Amino acid sequence: FAAVGREALARHSSFAPVQLTAMLAILSEMRLLHTDLFTAAAAFLAARAQELRPVDIVRVLRSFARCNVQNPGLCRAVSDEVVGRISQKGLSACGFQAEDLCEISWALCVMQHFHDGVLRAMFRSLQRRDTVSAESLCQLYECHLVLDCEHKASYANYRMDSEEVDALQDHYREFRKDERRCSERQRSDVASVLKSLVDGSVHVNHRTSTGLLVDVAALRKRSSADGFVHVDLDTAATAVRSLDQDEASAAVLVTEGPVALRRRVLQKHGFRLITVRESEWRELDDSKDKRRYLRSLLAALGDVLA
Repeated sequence: FAAVGREALARHSSFAPVQLTAMLAILSEMRLLHTDLFTAAAAFLAARAQELRPVDIVRVLRSFARCNVQNPGLCRAVSDEVVGRISQKGLSACGFQAEDLCEISWALCVMQHFHDGVLRAMFRSLQRRDTVSAESLCQLYECHLVLDCEHKASYANYRMDSEEVDALQDHYREFRKDERRCSERQRSDVASVLKSLVDGSVHVNHRTSTGLLVDVAALRKRSSADGFVHVDLDTAATAVRSLDQDEASAAVLVTEGPVALRRRVLQKHGFRLITVRESEWRELDDSKDKRRYLRSLLAALGDVLA
């Protein structure tokens, strides 16, 4: 796949936009990232955004979001194209469904790009629909969390009311129960070691007050909504593999965009969060090594150790 990425990079300007978009989609679905290819493709597609079909726009933003590749130029060009089509043709004839605009807005949030026009269009489109897909509502809730902590002033102009937010969070809790981010065995093992290091009640797959999940959390009281330590595991299920280095080199894992968004929101809400690399954890032979490893990570959070 590294060779395919290099070949595609060398010939990317000869592809039609739809072909290049399909290539990026395939790589992202396989959790593979070739940074130079994505960067070159972003410049190429930004210049030819008007040639992209609605499905291609959704697909390319989904690919960049999943692989956690931020490219302000592409985001700006594609967002302006979306808003331009809506202005010219109206919401009913622009080719973008409410679900499409939810995913576009969500992808922009993942890539940390704020575009007021796209967000306003999404909310207008949702107001015209009686129902939308469960996944779109989950994406909408994550958009709300990002906007509420990163763009509070701008978002205040069209922020959802508290009842709508509560309903969205209830929906999110129902449809995001356990994303299988890691094995139960690894999660339980980390929880067991954490319990020996802190004074509190330790839980796995913990639901925070934001509605977002963390793999392990230590709570002062069993009834507490939020913990004083939160742990996420970095695994093959939370990352994409970089193809930038030589094939003989060790694989480099990049945190997947949706995972990075969740962790970013948690930290901006004041949650103290550490990440444990599953590959490193597996190499630890006994409980003493695991305690030492976890203790070194917890030290960065301040006074949390028992």
